[in-house]
Amino acid sequence: MVRTGNALCAGLLLAACAAPAPNGPPPLTTGRALAQMACPHRIAEANAWVNHMPGPGRSPRELHVDVALLETTDTAVILKSVATTGDTLVLEIRTAPTAPIPGRVAYREPAPNPMYKRISFFCRGGEIHSLDKIEKVY
Repeated sequence: MVRTGNALCAGLLLAACAAPAPNGPPPLTTGRALAQMACPHRIAEANAWVNHMPGPGRSPRELHVDVALLETTDTAVILKSVATTGDTLVLEIRTAPTAPIPGRVAYREPAPNPMYKRISFFCRGGEIHSLDKIEKVY
Protein backbone atom coordinates (compact mmCIF):
# COMPACT_ATOMS: atom_id res chain seq x y z
CA MET A 1 0.00 0.00 0.00
CA VAL A 2 2.85 2.38 0.81
CA ARG A 3 4.46 1.61 -2.55
CA THR A 4 1.23 2.40 -4.37
CA GLY A 5 0.93 5.70 -2.52
CA ASN A 6 4.55 6.60 -3.28
CA ALA A 7 4.12 5.72 -6.95
CA LEU A 8 0.97 7.82 -7.15
CA CYS A 9 2.71 10.82 -5.52
CA ALA A 10 5.71 10.47 -7.84
CA GLY A 11 3.41 10.35 -10.86
CA LEU A 12 1.55 13.48 -9.73
CA LEU A 13 4.81 15.34 -9.12
CA LEU A 14 6.11 14.45 -12.57
CA ALA A 15 2.85 15.55 -14.19
CA ALA A 16 2.95 18.87 -12.33
CA CYS A 17 6.52 19.50 -13.52
CA ALA A 18 5.77 18.80 -17.17
CA ALA A 19 6.73 21.65 -19.47
CA PRO A 20 3.81 23.67 -20.83
CA ALA A 21 2.99 23.45 -24.52
CA PRO A 22 4.99 26.00 -26.57
CA ASN A 23 3.14 29.12 -27.71
CA GLY A 24 4.00 29.28 -31.36
CA PRO A 25 2.41 28.90 -34.73
CA PRO A 26 0.28 25.81 -35.20
CA PRO A 27 1.94 22.88 -36.93
CA LEU A 28 2.15 23.17 -40.70
CA THR A 29 -0.49 21.05 -42.42
CA THR A 30 0.18 19.23 -45.67
CA GLY A 31 -2.33 21.44 -47.48
CA ARG A 32 -0.71 24.65 -46.25
CA ALA A 33 2.78 23.37 -47.11
CA LEU A 34 1.66 22.56 -50.67
CA ALA A 35 -0.04 25.97 -51.03
CA GLN A 36 3.10 27.74 -49.84
CA MET A 37 5.22 25.81 -52.36
CA ALA A 38 2.86 26.82 -55.20
CA CYS A 39 2.75 30.50 -54.21
CA PRO A 40 5.53 32.82 -55.43
CA HIS A 41 5.06 35.04 -52.34
CA ARG A 42 5.98 34.29 -48.72
CA ILE A 43 4.49 36.19 -45.80
CA ALA A 44 7.11 37.36 -43.32
CA GLU A 45 4.63 39.13 -41.01
CA ALA A 46 0.93 39.96 -41.02
CA ASN A 47 -1.07 42.18 -38.68
CA ALA A 48 -4.71 43.21 -38.47
CA TRP A 49 -6.41 45.86 -36.36
CA VAL A 50 -9.60 47.86 -36.14
CA ASN A 51 -9.04 51.60 -36.00
CA HIS A 52 -11.75 53.13 -33.80
CA MET A 53 -10.49 56.69 -34.38
CA PRO A 54 -12.47 58.53 -37.06
CA GLY A 55 -10.65 60.91 -39.34
CA PRO A 56 -11.04 62.82 -42.59
CA GLY A 57 -12.30 60.48 -45.28
CA ARG A 58 -12.29 57.47 -42.94
CA SER A 59 -15.09 55.45 -41.48
CA PRO A 60 -15.34 55.61 -37.66
CA ARG A 61 -14.38 51.92 -37.47
CA GLU A 62 -12.05 50.63 -40.14
CA LEU A 63 -10.37 47.22 -40.46
CA HIS A 64 -6.70 47.38 -41.52
CA VAL A 65 -4.62 44.42 -42.68
CA ASP A 66 -0.90 44.93 -43.31
CA VAL A 67 1.36 42.24 -44.74
CA ALA A 68 5.14 42.27 -45.10
CA LEU A 69 6.37 39.83 -47.73
CA LEU A 70 9.59 37.92 -47.23
CA GLU A 71 11.11 39.26 -50.45
CA THR A 72 11.21 43.06 -50.25
CA THR A 73 11.12 43.34 -54.05
CA ASP A 74 7.92 41.27 -54.53
CA THR A 75 5.13 43.09 -56.32
CA ALA A 76 1.71 41.81 -55.33
CA VAL A 77 -1.82 42.97 -54.57
CA ILE A 78 -4.33 41.70 -52.06
CA LEU A 79 -8.01 41.23 -52.90
CA LYS A 80 -11.05 40.24 -50.86
CA SER A 81 -12.27 36.80 -51.93
CA VAL A 82 -15.89 35.80 -52.54
CA ALA A 83 -15.13 32.90 -50.17
CA THR A 84 -15.30 35.37 -47.24
CA THR A 85 -17.85 34.35 -44.61
CA GLY A 86 -19.30 36.10 -41.56
CA ASP A 87 -16.51 34.69 -39.36
CA THR A 88 -13.57 34.61 -41.78
CA LEU A 89 -12.17 37.29 -44.04
CA VAL A 90 -10.46 35.57 -46.97
CA LEU A 91 -7.82 37.66 -48.76
CA GLU A 92 -6.10 36.53 -51.95
CA ILE A 93 -2.52 37.53 -52.70
CA ARG A 94 -1.81 37.85 -56.40
CA THR A 95 1.29 38.79 -58.35
CA ALA A 96 1.11 42.24 -59.98
CA PRO A 97 3.38 44.00 -62.48
CA THR A 98 3.87 46.87 -60.00
CA ALA A 99 3.02 47.64 -56.40
CA PRO A 100 2.70 50.90 -54.45
CA ILE A 101 5.29 49.58 -51.98
CA PRO A 102 7.26 46.52 -53.16
CA GLY A 103 7.39 43.83 -50.50
CA ARG A 104 4.20 45.00 -48.78
CA VAL A 105 0.47 44.61 -49.34
CA ALA A 106 -2.38 46.18 -47.42
CA TYR A 107 -6.15 45.92 -47.25
CA ARG A 108 -8.81 48.16 -45.66
CA GLU A 109 -12.57 48.04 -45.33
CA PRO A 110 -15.20 49.44 -42.96
CA ALA A 111 -15.27 47.14 -39.94
CA PRO A 112 -18.20 44.71 -40.17
CA ASN A 113 -20.55 44.06 -37.29
CA PRO A 114 -19.99 41.42 -36.01
CA MET A 115 -16.24 41.50 -36.56
CA TYR A 116 -14.41 38.66 -38.30
CA LYS A 117 -12.83 36.11 -35.97
CA ARG A 118 -10.15 35.04 -38.44
CA ILE A 119 -8.29 36.34 -41.48
CA SER A 120 -7.11 33.76 -43.99
CA PHE A 121 -4.56 34.52 -46.73
CA PHE A 122 -4.84 32.47 -49.92
CA CYS A 123 -2.53 32.23 -52.91
CA ARG A 124 -3.18 30.10 -56.00
CA GLY A 125 -6.14 28.38 -54.37
CA GLY A 126 -4.61 27.39 -51.03
CA GLU A 127 -4.26 28.94 -47.60
CA ILE A 128 -0.70 30.11 -46.98
CA HIS A 129 -1.16 32.05 -43.72
CA SER A 130 -3.85 33.02 -41.20
CA LEU A 131 -4.46 35.42 -38.33
CA ASP A 132 -6.67 34.60 -35.36
CA LYS A 133 -6.11 37.92 -33.58
CA ILE A 134 -7.45 41.30 -34.68
CA GLU A 135 -6.27 44.14 -32.44
CA LYS A 136 -8.40 47.15 -31.46
CA VAL A 137 -6.76 50.58 -31.68
CA TYR A 138 -8.31 53.66 -30.04
